[in-house]
Amino acid sequence: MIFPTQKEVKATLVEVREETHLTKWFRFKVQDDSFHFLPGQWLDLKPDDSFSWGGYSMMSPPSDLPYFELGLRKGKSHPTTGWLFEKAKKGDSVIIHGPGGRTVYDPKLHQEAVLIMGGIGVTPLLSMARTLYENKSLKNNKIAIFNSVKNEEEWSFRNLFSELDQDERVTVKTIFSHNDGHLAWNNLDVSFQQPHYFLCGPAQMIEEISQGLLNKKLVPRDHVHFEKWW
Repeated sequence: MIFPTQKEVKATLVEVREETHLTKWFRFKVQDDSFHFLPGQWLDLKPDDSFSWGGYSMMSPPSDLPYFELGLRKGKSHPTTGWLFEKAKKGDSVIIHGPGGRTVYDPKLHQEAVLIMGGIGVTPLLSMARTLYENKSLKNNKIAIFNSVKNEEEWSFRNLFSELDQDERVTVKTIFSHNDGHLAWNNLDVSFQQPHYFLCGPAQMIEEISQGLLNKKLVPRDHVHFEKWW
């Protein structure tokens, strides 16, 4: 697989929307047509050189370029995230650098994919699911989504999940941990033959589910995909 070359370019914020009291959605336009990314990758972003870089995963499919979307969870501990939540407005210019990340979805290599997500970890996996959704010619591909959400109030991007669920190639299951308990490896009921598993979310969830898949379900190591941020 050929990964896009990393580069530093400018982008403009064209739309921002509050999803929940903890999350926001941002849509940017890249000012360089050569910028590209793969489903599942992330970029670094800052409003100007006085800020430190903040790393965020794209949640839109690459086919949307020169536009891309980010979904962020509120957090004042990082200055760039704080700026995005409290001050960023339509028309603002930012600097981006990327893309980064090696955990990517390729519809040709991953005909059957199980996307396991929690918290703001939904964003890179939504990019993967939307890549399939946008490509109607991939009739033999299948995706199963398992989305772990604390409760209804913290359920972000529900309209996107509803839209994806209308595609006969995609199934969506939402697990509300407050009522249903935490998502575990033995909850991943799919009828796929040789699926690839993609995980993104809280560290403990990724650790427990990946170990269950590898050691209990005996999934081949090269079929379990995630990146450690801890």
